[in-house]
Parts: sequence; structure tokens; C-alpha cells
Amino acid sequence: MKNLSLIGLAAMAIMACACSTTSSSIHEHTTFSKADSLTDAYLVLTDSLLQSWNRIVVNEVDKTRTLQELISDLDNAHLLSDESRESFEVRIEQLEKIRFTQHTIDDPQAVEDYDLAFQSIVNDISRLAKSPGSSDANAMVSHLRKNSIINRLSYDSLARSFNEFVTKNKAALKDLDTSTELDAKPVFVKIK
Repeated sequence: MKNLSLIGLAAMAIMACACSTTSSSIHEHTTFSKADSLTDAYLVLTDSLLQSWNRIVVNEVDKTRTLQELISDLDNAHLLSDESRESFEVRIEQLEKIRFTQHTIDDPQAVEDYDLAFQSIVNDISRLAKSPGSSDANAMVSHLRKNSIINRLSYDSLARSFNEFVTKNKAALKDLDTSTELDAKPVFVKIK
């Protein structure tokens, strides 16, 4: 009978150990899955934000290139004096220097200054271009300007989603990887 009770106690001890090991491994697996889920979500948001920013940069470069082509067309049509051509060249260089970055969009004045400088060049080109083709040029600039607005709104939406996600999961993300960038992303349009 003693052997039977010892065997019973041993069996119960083995089962208790097995249950606690199983419970522990289930908990570890669940924690691992949550960590993976957070990491995946973070990477998707970061990648989407980068792609959105790249669309903005490409559009802004296209806008500048279009201005340069319009200025070149005006020059080829002998509608520009040497002074006007040089002035446009300097203004285009300045426009490229003041182009906003992901960090400077936090300053609404920097974005506004860039947009005003761009619009000023467009206005001056429009005044000089009285040819039938100028309406095509205006349509092209208008199209690029609309794309710019759409791209900025899209970026802002993704940046806000990223910021909310980071705020909600900051502690867990820090535990996962200390090199993860957890700073809030600036946006074009501030919501009050």
C-alpha cells in the first residue's frame, strides 16, 4: 500500500509539474505572439510612412522640374531677358534649398514659405506665358499641386496613426528593441 501511495504521489507530482510547464510555455508563446504582432504593426506603419514621404518628395521634385521646363520653354520662345532667366534660376535654387523635410514640417511657417515661393514662381511664369500652350502648363502645375495636397493629407493620416500606435504601445516597444524610433512624427496640418 505504501508503494501504491508513493506511486500515486509521484504521478500527481509529475502531473503538477507537467501542468505548470504547459501553462508556462503557453504564457511564453502568447507573449511571443504579442511581441511579434507589435513588431509587425510597427514595421508596417514605419514602411507605409516612408513610402508616403517618398511620394511627397518625388512630387515636389516633379514640381520643380516642371517649373524649370516652363522657364526653358519661355527662354526658347525668346520671352525672357537675360535678367529674367537669371532671376528664375536663382529663385529655383532658393526653392530647392528651402524645401521642407520630415523634420521641418513641424514648423508650419517653413512649409508656408516654400509653398509661397513656389506659387510666386508659377505666377510670374503665367504672366510671361501668353501663348496657347500656357494653358497646358497651368493644367500641369495645377495637377502637381493637387497631388501635393493629396500626398500631404495621406502622409498626415499615416503619421497620426503611427503616433497613436507608438503612444499606446511605447513601453512594450521599448522592451522589444531599444533602437526602435519612438518619437512622434510631425504632420503638415495640426489638429487642435
